[in-house]
Amino acid sequence: MQNAFILALLVSAFILTLILAYRMFQSWIFHKEKDWAFQLKAENNKALSSLRLTACERVIIMLERITPTSLVMRQNVSGKTAGALQLELIKSIREEFELNVSLQMYVSEPTWNSVRAAKDEVIELVRIAFTKVTPDSPAMELSREIFLLEAQTNNGTIKAALAAIRREIESRY
Repeated sequence: MQNAFILALLVSAFILTLILAYRMFQSWIFHKEKDWAFQLKAENNKALSSLRLTACERVIIMLERITPTSLVMRQNVSGKTAGALQLELIKSIREEFELNVSLQMYVSEPTWNSVRAAKDEVIELVRIAFTKVTPDSPAMELSREIFLLEAQTNNGTIKAALAAIRREIESRY
């Protein structure tokens, strides 16, 4: 009887030891998986940070390229009418924006909304300047009106979008 009691005690201790070992192994696996996930996330964040920074740089370049002065300076205005120049400027703004529209996945939604607002304001500025000249006027007259309006607005939304991008860069890097 005493041997049976000792045997039952040993079997119970063995089973308890197995359960304890299994729990410890399970806990170790759980913590290893969390560690692996953390390391993977850290590596992904490092790669994504580089992409985000590059995207911010490209958005800044796009905003600089769609400033009214920059747009007009890139166009050959000699021999063109104001109507033709207006169409070319709006087309240029839209193309620049469409080429960079995928960059919105790397910046926050409010930042992208400010970029979109800047683009819309520049298009509106070109349209307003066009209302001050006749469609058959020389393109130089439209250019002059664009420069005057730009001086009045001081590129406020473009500056706001640039500031939003800078704030985003500062907060993330």
